[in-house]
Order: sequence, then structure tokens, then C-alpha cells
Amino acid sequence: MGIRGLGGFIKWKIPGARKAIQWARHAGETWGIDCSCLLYRANGAGLSALTVVASLIVRMRRAGITPVFIFDGKTTDAKSEVVEQRRAVRAETHKQIAELRTELATGDLTVLQTADAEKRCADLQKKAPIVTSGEKDTLKKFLYAAGILFVTASGEADDVLAYLCRQGFAQGVVSTDMDMLARGVPLLILPETNDASVLTEIALGEVLSGLGLNYKQFVEACMLMGSDYSGKKWRSVEPRHAVEMARRGIEWSAMDSSGSLLTGIDILTGAHATWEMIMSPKQREKWISGPPAKEPENMAAIAKTAGWPADWTLVLAPPTA
Repeated sequence: MGIRGLGGFIKWKIPGARKAIQWARHAGETWGIDCSCLLYRANGAGLSALTVVASLIVRMRRAGITPVFIFDGKTTDAKSEVVEQRRAVRAETHKQIAELRTELATGDLTVLQTADAEKRCADLQKKAPIVTSGEKDTLKKFLYAAGILFVTASGEADDVLAYLCRQGFAQGVVSTDMDMLARGVPLLILPETNDASVLTEIALGEVLSGLGLNYKQFVEACMLMGSDYSGKKWRSVEPRHAVEMARRGIEWSAMDSSGSLLTGIDILTGAHATWEMIMSPKQREKWISGPPAKEPENMAAIAKTAGWPADWTLVLAPPTA
């Protein structure tokens, strides 16, 4: 979900902060990819997630940018309440989809009723897309063939992505979640379309300068606006008021008797994050080993099955001489 109202507020308050991707400026950088956001958006739009990912990697490699993919692990306790709420919404949505499909299968509907039911079904599918373990396995096989490093987080992928940036291993993150800015990511790359063909970038430094906040104040303002860690009882503060409050200074003991907001701030800033917390020993070993060797034959087979352009294969895993 990200930070409530932050994207719109930045667009209004600092209109120049969100700009078209400047590919040439990022040559030599490493970007972490939140693969879940790409998979869910592609599936919700009825697109091939594998093709969406492959297209993004081709553009990154042509620009001299190294991708690193991060998969989500188990849901953290701090976010379990929010996840359960979303799971309930998805379950209800999937129930409605199943009912519509049953209705369509009877063949008793008129042409107009069929068109309406199909549209409602498609709209619901966009709201609650499903990503199967099989799809993730297919993506991982593709990443192996392309020689791209990927790891699975112990908890949220966001924790790993932010940690990599804080430690200087990555210079940017591709994600649809605005809370990556609150996590201290210096450059957020936002897919503007479901196929990720249009990207924009937001530099954290420009946001802080435009709002007149330091990083600590910015995180506090974001927590006031509302995040996945604010708690369901928290009443979100309008962004402009949240920024003003953070700029003046907040007396958290009076505002947050439960301590949940301060805990959320610690999570967003990675106050206690360590390698041991964000990755299992097996995943840390994968990280240390670095990208796997490219597999040209497997990549050629994948590309042929998917019907990708021939020049993609040359970028993803060129055949050996």
C-alpha cells in the first residue's frame, strides 16, 4: 500500500520531483527489483509477467544497470494484521469472480448480460490478482538462465531492498510502493504502466529538499500519514499537516501510547536491521556467491516459447561462440 496520500502530495507540492527515467545517468548502478509488485500488476492486467520482467531487464542491461531481484518471504508480525485484512478482501473478491464464472458457464445470459458479467469479472481480477508458486518458479528459472542474482527475504522484500541501499550495495529500487522513500531508498523507480514500459524516478534528496524536512522528520511525517505499520485504529493525518507537525517536532509519548508508531518508524528506518535478520544463511550464501553463470541454451528455449524478439536473447544470455 505504501504511505497514504504521499504520492499525490509529492505531485502537488514538488511537481518536478517525479520525472521520466534518466537512463544515461544511471549507468554502472545496481537496482533492486521488488518482483512481487511486477508480478501482481502484470497478472491483474492479463499480461505475461515473464515478458514484463524480461523487457525491463533488457532495458536495464542496455543502459549498463545491474538488476538484483528480491522475493518476499514470510509475513512479518508487524504487518500480519494488514495482510489478514487484505487476504479477507481478496477471498471475497475471488468468491465473486467464481460466482460470475459459474453464471457465465450456464450459457443462459443474453449478449448484453454476458458482456457485463465478463467486464465485472475482469475488473475484479484486476483488484485481486493471484501469483502462484509455479509462476515464481518459472521466473526464477528465467533469472538463472539470464545470469541474474536473486534472493528471497526472510520477511518482506522491502526490508532487504532498503538494507541493500543503506549499505551501498544498490543505488535504486524498482517498486510501486512509495514507502520505499520512507525506508531511505535514494532513488525510487516507479513503473507507471502494468507492463512497466513507462518508468519514472523520484530522488529522495529532492523530496526532502522540496518539503523542507530532514530524513528523520520525513519518516515521522510518513508514519502520521499512515502506513502498513501505523495500526488499523490510527486515523491518518492529511499529508500537509503531517509535514508541518514533523517540521515543528512531535511529542510521541503523548501521541503514541501503544508505541506502535515508534515501532513503525524503527522498521522504516531499519534501526535494528542486520544481515541475519533479513536473509537466511542459505540466502546470504547466494548473495555472497554473486550472479549465476548465464545459460544461453535455456534462455534461447525460454525466449522461443515466449515469442520474444531475437535481440532480447542476445542481451539476456548471448550464445557462446
